[in-house]
Amino acid sequence: MKRTVLDIGLVGLLGLALAAGCSSSGGSSSGSGGSQGNGSGGSSSSSGGSTGSGGSSSSSGGSTASGGSTGSGGTSSGSGGDSGSGGASATACAAVTADLITDFGSGTYPVGKFYAGAESDLKMPDVTIADGAMTIMLDSGTSTMMYPYAYVGLPFNACVDASAYKGVKFTVSGTLSDMCSIQFSTVDKEHNTVANNGTCDPTTATNMACYASSKVFALTADPTDVTVNFADQTGGGAAADAAVVDPTQILGIQWQMNPPAMGACTAMVTIKNVMFVK
Repeated sequence: MKRTVLDIGLVGLLGLALAAGCSSSGGSSSGSGGSQGNGSGGSSSSSGGSTGSGGSSSSSGGSTASGGSTGSGGTSSGSGGDSGSGGASATACAAVTADLITDFGSGTYPVGKFYAGAESDLKMPDVTIADGAMTIMLDSGTSTMMYPYAYVGLPFNACVDASAYKGVKFTVSGTLSDMCSIQFSTVDKEHNTVANNGTCDPTTATNMACYASSKVFALTADPTDVTVNFADQTGGGAAADAAVVDPTQILGIQWQMNPPAMGACTAMVTIKNVMFVK
């Protein structure tokens, strides 16, 4: 398992331009990349990330009034790190007002610049945004860790309430090397630490770490619409009574590549048209 958008242990998450990042966590069977929190607006470059439990990762992020972290992953991989500054917010998150999260164009979007990170002994993904798409290129190198990971995420400029929706849809295509998997996470406050704009206490959380739940999906060479409902995600590190995803307090979204244990991963992933779905 790994951490999510704000606290990475098994999942990995982000670096924000305005707000906080996410996290990830490590585990014994699965992992996730970093996670993210609030970030500055924009649809192109910036990187985030930090370290979390179950593994360390690097990335840089922006800063804003709210804290953040990066983090979380999917099955059979380690965890990301977290980044960002600030503390937890007591105010309610604003309701989502439009389905579109980003089409990677020149418009105004509710998410900030992307962030990226990886296990401490792996290379981070390279990310480019052009022609209405985000392209992730990964040549990770070989890890000595049991649950290696590499991730890219998008932080919301401020936490959002997407409870009127059931999940997130995106169009994706690409290739992965053998034994490498890819997963998606919607990161919420309950899976981020208080220091990273969340409400999770790692000393009492599941697996003693705060990281987002995730869903592994199949990557095809041809562009394919993939929908990950909030209810589809599993795992994560949070309080025992926490929802797998709390859609009323979302901080970011993240994609994570998981190399095999003590292995390597090469990948090319193109993502378009990211939106909430009802």
